[in-house]
Amino acid sequence: MAVSILEALQGAEYNFDKNKGNRFAQNIGLSQLHNAIILLEKGYGIYDEVESLIEKYGDAENVPEKKE
Repeated sequence: MAVSILEALQGAEYNFDKNKGNRFAQNIGLSQLHNAIILLEKGYGIYDEVESLIEKYGDAENVPEKKE
């Protein structure tokens, strides 16, 4: 299932809000938040898919800036 940047942010919020004290869920939330922020800073929109970009480039840091 492809997850958009918006859905990654919503997932991060859920993992922080509903799983207080669950270190595993907190780490997933941090990863979701990190990837979403990196991609937004690179010019991707909230409906761009996170997984397809990460699969193609290895991680969010390696994804190139979005060309308009």
